Amino acid sequence: MSSAESLAFNRSVLAMRSAIDRMTASVPKPVVVQTVVGPNYRYLEADVGQALVLKSVRILSALLAGRTLLEAGFFLDAGASMRILDEAGSDILFLAGPIIFRTAPEKSHEQYLKEFFQEEFDHSDPLKSTQKRHRVNRGKIRAYVARTYQGGMNVSDIVSVTETIDSTFSGYVHGAAVHTLDAYDGRGFRVPMAKGDHPLETIRDQFSQYTSRALSAIATAAKALGDEDLFSNLYQLDRELYDEYGSVHSDAVARSGPRSDL
Repeated sequence: MSSAESLAFNRSVLAMRSAIDRMTASVPKPVVVQTVVGPNYRYLEADVGQALVLKSVRILSALLAGRTLLEAGFFLDAGASMRILDEAGSDILFLAGPIIFRTAPEKSHEQYLKEFFQEEFDHSDPLKSTQKRHRVNRGKIRAYVARTYQGGMNVSDIVSVTETIDSTFSGYVHGAAVHTLDAYDGRGFRVPMAKGDHPLETIRDQFSQYTSRALSAIATAAKALGDEDLFSNLYQLDRELYDEYGSVHSDAVARSGPRSDL
């Protein structure tokens, strides 16, 4: 990362950490309950606000993991973290939509929350568990997000773009041949890669876009939780640090330097 990109990343992460702390304090706290596998923290209410907090935590974790993996040369695993960011960000838009736009939740929202908070096992012996998951199809989530946040754009075009991005980065998760072969340099597989290697730099060049989108997603979660000041702060920081394509505003970052943003 360039110095400007590092500064933008660090300021973004600082803001996201602070935002998550603030959002966590705004919803009922998790409590220790006895599950079939022992005592664990759980959200008893299992509501949409708590789901938004958890998705925001997942975004921050995946973003930090992606940065660490890129710095270590593991571009395949960084790509997998970026796919997680795509999905978690889309989930926040999906969950926040009915609240922000004051529309009735669809059946898929109820199904999503039920599955999201579902226990992993229904038996103390995991091998005897019969728990089944009934996930909302990713296509339905993409379609809802496209309809709800389309902003005058063609909905089918939005769906096509997001579906292409999801499909492309999913290859890093399930180890598609074409993705893994990018680690081959004509003599052998380079794991990890070195700075300057083309496949690594290709992923690295896209990372600021994911940092910007992570800020935007957590800002959306804050808005859905009713914290307009937090939403505005995160939104303004995103606009200050990144352009509409997610590239870093180098001059703005250099002038401002590191500071607390919330």
